[in-house]
Amino acid sequence: MIPVRDTQDLQGPVWATFGLILVNLVLAIAGEVPHLNFWQVLVALIGLWLFGRYVELRLGSLVFLAIYLVLAGLTGFLVAAIDDEVGRWAVSLFLPVLAIGAIHLVLAPRSRILTMVPIPFAMSFVEIPTVAMLVAWVALEVLLTAV
Repeated sequence: MIPVRDTQDLQGPVWATFGLILVNLVLAIAGEVPHLNFWQVLVALIGLWLFGRYVELRLGSLVFLAIYLVLAGLTGFLVAAIDDEVGRWAVSLFLPVLAIGAIHLVLAPRSRILTMVPIPFAMSFVEIPTVAMLVAWVALEVLLTAV
């Protein structure tokens, strides 16, 4: 299953989400996210796209960006407090995206995520409740931590 987007009928530019994905990708490539492996970063960025897009369209780019940056700063200190090896502050991807996913659920509790299911010689699309996708996303991040 490959998540594509939420099914909410909001449209418009999501420059803050694109910018955050790009910045987080650059930070990960530069090695500034030492506690995550490649797959965890990839899954976190997919989560940012899935959950952040709707939140940004609903709240506006500046409010969304402010919320994300505050969450990233606070969780960066939390990661540093738990992991002595990263110093006084760390870049956190998983926790801010998890919080954005929770905000998505508060704003649209009955929303669904359009998911592509690759079937040999065909493609099928299935709508999955956002809460189920968020749980699956967290489970995948936790599973990838053990790898």
